[in-house]
Amino acid sequence: MRPVAPILPAPPRSRILIVDDEPGIQQSARRILARHYDVRIAVSGVQALEMLAVEPHDLAIVDVRMPGMNGFEVLKAIKTEHPDTEVIIMTGSISNPEEKLVEAIRERAFYFINKPFEKTVLEVLVERCLERQRLERENRAYTQTLEEDLDQARRFQKLLLPRAFPPMPGLHGVVRYVPSERLSGDFYDFYPLGPTRLGVLIADVAGHGISAALYTGMLKSEMQWVFQDWEHPGALFDRINERLKSLVRNRYITAILAIFDLEARRVRYVNAGHPGFLGHDGRSWESTGTPLGMLPDPRYETREVPLAPGGRWLFYSDGLIEAMSPDGREFGLERIRDVFVSSHGRSPQEGLDAVYAAVHAFTGQTALGDDATAVMLEYRP
Repeated sequence: MRPVAPILPAPPRSRILIVDDEPGIQQSARRILARHYDVRIAVSGVQALEMLAVEPHDLAIVDVRMPGMNGFEVLKAIKTEHPDTEVIIMTGSISNPEEKLVEAIRERAFYFINKPFEKTVLEVLVERCLERQRLERENRAYTQTLEEDLDQARRFQKLLLPRAFPPMPGLHGVVRYVPSERLSGDFYDFYPLGPTRLGVLIADVAGHGISAALYTGMLKSEMQWVFQDWEHPGALFDRINERLKSLVRNRYITAILAIFDLEARRVRYVNAGHPGFLGHDGRSWESTGTPLGMLPDPRYETREVPLAPGGRWLFYSDGLIEAMSPDGREFGLERIRDVFVSSHGRSPQEGLDAVYAAVHAFTGQTALGDDATAVMLEYRP
């Protein structure tokens, strides 16, 4: 036997409310529209609003001249109390028709027609009105679904990040991640490498959106696959670039990896084109190679600086230096350097608070246009 296809319920018929005190117009409109729609009749604006309060309608066809409330007053009330209900204004003889047409459009009526109307004109007008309404509802539903998906993606992206700086005697650190409304490519992570060594990574995928966020997840995954290269940070970035170049299309990743060795009193680092790294004297640690995924066969140089007591470092993403003032100026490297250097003698938490307070004061707002990530460390043996 052939399987019997399920009988699907018919889609609900659109509801149309005719608001007119002339019986002839009521019956004419009902006769034209009742074959395809559920048609109701209201003889006044007050009755129409009462009916809409009880049962929503997709469309109201409203006469201008009625006792009590006129058609424009009904239109305003419907758009205020039932904004999802479309309205078509109709009229017989009226003075200044162009002025009334402008008023109807200004009050968000779908259209303005004259009585008596042609059967075909009314049918096509109602059909187009309800089609536009259906598309708007689908767009709103799609937008809501997309916003929910993006919200879930933001939460997932945040789960990729460590919640706090890992405990390590002598090395004190704080981190702050302030997400924007957009999905971003900011990423940071900490890698305990034994009792006296710690790897610190901060990275930024060029651009925004879902693909940028996905690349941060790929970077986290790739870092787990190259653990055998932790002794050689430059070679580690070589391997990551090799793995990413086949995945990253038209994007690149700037990144800094610094390995703090408390026993050897040194910091070894590799910088793939990332601008956000300041030493305790305010000096920027220059790049030692191109951004990851940009070139097929780069070479990343590992550099080394001493780890002196009282040394302090700031890692940050470009969401801080590119924060904009109301008159269009960027916060910039010099300002963040000045705040960082002047925070010496205060705790890393107080220093990071000072950086963000300065950025917010410069922009004049608490919400930034991009993700703003920063990590501040201090060595106090």
